Amino acid sequence: MNNMKKIRESLQLTQVKVANDLKLSRQVYNFYENGKRNPDMQTLIKIADYYGVSIDYLLGRTNVIKPENIDEDDLLSKINTADSETKASVEQFLNYLLYEKERKNKEKNDNNAKKNTDNEIAI
Repeated sequence: MNNMKKIRESLQLTQVKVANDLKLSRQVYNFYENGKRNPDMQTLIKIADYYGVSIDYLLGRTNVIKPENIDEDDLLSKINTADSETKASVEQFLNYLLYEKERKNKEKNDNNAKKNTDNEIAI
């Protein structure tokens, strides 16, 4: 991917550190960074969130590191003028993003609950 290595090096991080933080093998992360493999959408989101950049910046499609606040009126206008097939796709994608966010929050809460239980047992 175009900017992954640039971002990582600018933050003085190693591939091992980033891969561990993202729960990937170093080899897989290296493949992504060097364009030998392409991550799926969920992994792209995870990497972009990790670095605090947009997916477009990560992929080298823009020089804007993180977009400004979203203009909701403009976004709604685009959705309202789209055809029904595009609207359905937008709805499906939004539902997917909301589902993933909820799943990650649940996973995080479950992990925290497990840690608390483990700590209570250890005491």
